[in-house]
Amino acid sequence: MNILPIALTPKKILLIGAGKSAALKAKNVYKSDCTLSIVAKEIKDAYFKDKNVIKEAFSFSHAKDCDIVINASGDENLSKLLWENRKKQGFLLNCVDMPEYCDFYFQAVVKNHDLCISVSTGGAAPKYAQFIRDMIKAVLPKQPKKFYEIMNAQRKQKLSKKIGKVFLIGCGPGSADNLTIKALKAVVSIDIAMIDALTGKEIIKLLPKSCIKIDVSKKKGCHKFSQDEINEMLLEYAKKGFRVGRLKGGDPAVFGRVFEEAAFLTQEGIHVEMINGVSSAFAGCLAGGIAPTLRGFSAGALIVSAHLRENRFNDDWIELLKNFPYTAIVLMAYSFASKITQKAKDLGVSLDIPAAFISQIDSAKQRAVFGTLGRLEEMAKLCDKPAVLVIGQAVSEAFKMPSSTKRIVI
Repeated sequence: MNILPIALTPKKILLIGAGKSAALKAKNVYKSDCTLSIVAKEIKDAYFKDKNVIKEAFSFSHAKDCDIVINASGDENLSKLLWENRKKQGFLLNCVDMPEYCDFYFQAVVKNHDLCISVSTGGAAPKYAQFIRDMIKAVLPKQPKKFYEIMNAQRKQKLSKKIGKVFLIGCGPGSADNLTIKALKAVVSIDIAMIDALTGKEIIKLLPKSCIKIDVSKKKGCHKFSQDEINEMLLEYAKKGFRVGRLKGGDPAVFGRVFEEAAFLTQEGIHVEMINGVSSAFAGCLAGGIAPTLRGFSAGALIVSAHLRENRFNDDWIELLKNFPYTAIVLMAYSFASKITQKAKDLGVSLDIPAAFISQIDSAKQRAVFGTLGRLEEMAKLCDKPAVLVIGQAVSEAFKMPSSTKRIVI
C-alpha cells in the first residue's frame, strides 16, 4: 500500500542523510511501492547498517531521474540549494524540519489492517501530529483483521439486499436524557426520519445531517397524513433501500400505532425493529412525585386514552373509578377535562378522588397541578397540553416524594 500522499503511482525517491530523522523517513518509504536511494557522508543511525547507502557527499547527479528528494541531513545550506534548483532538476522536495523548503509534508500515519489514517500539521508541528496519531491508534481495534472482516461481511450483506429497514422508535417524553441507548443507536443511523409531534427537539438534533426529515405529526383536528398514507410512505422508502426511522413520542406500544405500522410492513416483507421508549404515562407520574402502584393505596395501574379517532371522547373507563383500588393514568385527557368530571358525576363516581395533571413533561415548562376529580377543568387552566391525567388515592401521597417539578395545589 502506498502511504505517501503525493505518490499516486510508484516514485523514485532519493534520501539525503543517514541519521535518526532519515531513518524515520526511510521506514515510511519502504512501506510504500516506491524505489529508495540513500546518500550520506556518514551513517549515524544503526538502522542503515544493513542498507545500501552511498557514502559520499550529495551532488545533483544523485538526484538524476528522481521524482522526490528528501533532505534529512539537517544541512540548511543544502536545503536552500535544493530548493533553488528543484524545478530545473524536476523533483519535488521535502526538507525535514524546514517547512519553508518543502513542496509537500509527510504525515503521521497509523495503519490498522485495511484502515489507514494520516495526520498532518503542515510541517509546523510533526511531534504533535505523531501524538495525535498515537491517540488514534490507541482506540482502534486490537484484532483488526477479524474486526474488518466482520464489517466487510456486513457491508456486503447490506449491499446485497435491495430492501431497507424500518425502525419504530420510542423517543420518550421529549428530553434526549430519556432516550434509551438502543433508540439512540437507531436515531443516529437512519437515512429518513418520519417524525411525530411529540418527538423532542433535542432528539431531532441528533439525526444525521444527511437524514431526510418528514413531519408526520398528528395534532387534534390536524393530521398532515393519514395512518394509511404513513404506512405507504414507510413501505416506499424501505423498498428503495433506505433505513427509515419512525420517531414516536413516549413508547410506541402505548397508543403509538405500533401495531398498525409493524403488522403492515411485516406483511409486505419489510424488516421492522421495534424499540421501546420511556412512556409519558410513567414519566409523568414520577415527575409529579406519584408512585402509581403504591402499596396500601394502589394495587396496579390502568392506562387509558380519553381520545378516540376523529376527536371522539372515550368515557368507557370512567365507571371503573367506583371503588377503584388502582391508579388510572389517562392520556390525551386535557381537552376533555370538563367532560370527564361531568361523566363521573352522572355515573355517581365520587368527585373527591385525588387527581393531578402533569403537563409539558421533560421540558422547562413542566408542572404538576393537584386537585380532585371534580375540579379537573380548573386544574387544566393552570397548565398546558400535552398533559397526563392521574386519578387515584396514590396521588394524595405525592408530596411525600421528592420532585423537581413545579407543583400547584387547588
